[in-house]
Amino acid sequence: KASQAVSCSAPGMASRAKALWRALRKRLGYRSDEDEKHKTVSEQALIVRVIRGIDLKNMELCGKQDPYCVVSLGEVEARTAVVSKGGENPQWTEEGGTVEVGYDPAAELLHIRLFDSDKYAEDDFIGEVCIRTHVLVNEYLAKGQELQKQLQVYRRGTKPKGKLEVRLRKRGIVQDKPTQPSWKLLEATPVKIHKNEMTGAVHAIQEGDALAFFLTYHVGLHEISEIFQETWNEGKNGMHPETFQDNARGQVIRGALSGLHKSLYMDVYNGPSMFRTTSQFLCSASDFLNLIHGGVRDKRRRVYTYSLVDDGMFFSETGVALTKDNASKHAIHADGAMKVRYAGTFRVCKKKDGQAVLVIDNDSGTYKPKAEHQNLLSALLERNLFGLEVLTLNVVDEQPPHTLQWVGPNEKKSSEDAVYAGKW
Repeated sequence: KASQAVSCSAPGMASRAKALWRALRKRLGYRSDEDEKHKTVSEQALIVRVIRGIDLKNMELCGKQDPYCVVSLGEVEARTAVVSKGGENPQWTEEGGTVEVGYDPAAELLHIRLFDSDKYAEDDFIGEVCIRTHVLVNEYLAKGQELQKQLQVYRRGTKPKGKLEVRLRKRGIVQDKPTQPSWKLLEATPVKIHKNEMTGAVHAIQEGDALAFFLTYHVGLHEISEIFQETWNEGKNGMHPETFQDNARGQVIRGALSGLHKSLYMDVYNGPSMFRTTSQFLCSASDFLNLIHGGVRDKRRRVYTYSLVDDGMFFSETGVALTKDNASKHAIHADGAMKVRYAGTFRVCKKKDGQAVLVIDNDSGTYKPKAEHQNLLSALLERNLFGLEVLTLNVVDEQPPHTLQWVGPNEKKSSEDAVYAGKW
């Protein structure tokens, strides 16, 4: 009960004291409640065999780390054995790497987190893998077969680092959800959200909005290069060709744009509130819509600018205020890239029946994406975000008449209440 007597008033002291107490108990041979968690045996279960890690992040300053995995599905967790001195390429035995988790059809994600076991401190986080459960069960394991696959390990949100090879099978689970042909992407889509406090305050003052963070998003969409292949849209063909010239002036301009990108997309997980990064995984359309609160902020529907490159989709809210418009430029989202896969604006609209639709266009004067590539954009979004209804629009065309009855943001250039001076 000594830990209960610790009283710390300084910020962070209490958490450090608890960490030291847990480390001491661990060193003396006591087992925590987490250590007591064991393999879950259920009539319906997913059986996960962790085989090996490949080129994982090394969390030790010197020597080799001691990795283990925590497998979770909903509220159920199970833990593999620790691979002593496993380092960056650990290998688990059949017994030590096999765990079971009771199946919950409501749990969308099978999560595998890797840690480095430490004797004297908190175990260090190495990385994580996230699997879409309904795709695994209803597609890859539909006929009772096993799946052995190397899965991407993410260190910090969308930052890949290493692979984890696993073998997956099910017991007693029947197919419970119908799948569609495009719903075969096994790994969930990672996303990082960056909260910029000072930038948001300036935007709020200029637009007369409620005070809010200026949020920038990085969605690590899968299979971008596979779907777009050789398709690119180059900045030299846009409205600002001087920015993309291969000379000193172009390099200076792109360097400044890249600097702005890095300031808005800076990774700080434990810093002050003005720069705070969070991360999560997206499984479906509802996850994406919840991420941006249905495209609504302060009771008003909003418009977003985006740039799509091979690292993912970078986007933020845009607006009529000069500072917000400047901070949401496509070249800034693209980190000053010479070319992008696609770029434009999007918004969430509602049809008469209340169904949400992502209306996305190619309204980027900087890169001038070609309309004939819009089918690739739709395919990419629908494959990563299951159930998302996507409507692509070409900025040089007239708005389709049937969409005039939909509810969306006010983008009328002549309106004083417009959130964005757009096309639609």
